[in-house]
Amino acid sequence: MKTMNEEKLARMAEFIHRYIEENNGRSPKFSEILAHMEMSNSVGYRYLTVLRDRGVVEYKGRDTLRVKGQETMHSKALRIPIFGSIPCGTPDDYRQEIRGYVAVPEEWITGDCYLLRATGDSMVDVGIDDGDLVLIERTDEVFDGQIAAVLTEDGTTLKRYRIGEKRPYLQAENKSYTEAKRFLYPQEIRVQGLARKVIKELK
Repeated sequence: MKTMNEEKLARMAEFIHRYIEENNGRSPKFSEILAHMEMSNSVGYRYLTVLRDRGVVEYKGRDTLRVKGQETMHSKALRIPIFGSIPCGTPDDYRQEIRGYVAVPEEWITGDCYLLRATGDSMVDVGIDDGDLVLIERTDEVFDGQIAAVLTEDGTTLKRYRIGEKRPYLQAENKSYTEAKRFLYPQEIRVQGLARKVIKELK
């Protein structure tokens, strides 16, 4: 038997595990593995059987590919709508029409939720970057220190909600901001939702 390339074996194993995790517990088809690895049927089969013999995967032929613990990778996902964008900076209006849907794990969802795409850099110190999707739970009440989508007289924004001595105010989370830019004192603050999760693409 020809010597197997260990780097290719590791790459195939990594692809199979990542595929299952990203597809709600579903295994990749043999054709999808071949396409990813750029291998012929015979070469791909040889590599897959080596992974099987080493106990990395379970494989008995067509549509039987599995990995250990695969059943725990399956979780129910819910389609959550994306409602435009929300500024992480100066308050501004955002449009409410649905821009698409994203499937998120059911365990993330509490109450009525939707997604907003963050714009700006005012919340980068808490991990919310420009372009990230923020999972929002609809509510008109939040506690001091929670991050919320709020409506002010200048529009809508995503900030940390603070309860001051006289009235609530908003706090940006970007240490490069000046104090005047970091702390906002709108005349009106109406809470529209509580930020629960951030979904981002790796760069």
